[in-house]
Amino acid sequence: MNFFNRFRDVFIFVGSLWVVFALNWVLSGALFQYGLVPRHAETLPGILVSPFLHVGYVHLISNSVPLLILGCLVSLERRGDRRGQFSSVCLALILFSGGLVWCFGRTALHIGASGIVYGLLGYLLGSAWWRRDFRSIIIAVFVLALYSGLISGLFIPMRGVSFEAHLFGFLSGGVISYVLYSPKKKKYRTHK
Repeated sequence: MNFFNRFRDVFIFVGSLWVVFALNWVLSGALFQYGLVPRHAETLPGILVSPFLHVGYVHLISNSVPLLILGCLVSLERRGDRRGQFSSVCLALILFSGGLVWCFGRTALHIGASGIVYGLLGYLLGSAWWRRDFRSIIIAVFVLALYSGLISGLFIPMRGVSFEAHLFGFLSGGVISYVLYSPKKKKYRTHK
């Protein structure tokens, strides 16, 4: 498998963030109406749309760089012969973390892909915990060395930043890794 094919889904996802950003700029921010506002039924589609919306270039770049790095690391691991590991994990993160933000987040407009960034971080760390193989542990050490500063974003609310998306993204990533990689519980037969 060549380089581009292995990481194609990551490049397409990050590229789509830039396309939506350019379109929203041309439309003078009209797409922000499709963001996520917790517990408002009309913004339920925002669960899927909000990760693609960004306020400005700094916001977009600060999500694009870690998405490229963490997304490529997720793409390096394959379960069996399955391709598209990044796509499955990313879609699950969008649904779970977005759903949790919609249910429990502060009443404000939540936009941006930082929940996905934190979700990939949680997934890669959880994957190393559950798999405990050399490759996943090396990846987790690399990720911690590179992005340990992100951990503070899980607990420290900042004005204009959806720490809920960070927290629920991280937790969703951990749960997804648990579902995929946790050791199956042994089934014991009962004797009478």
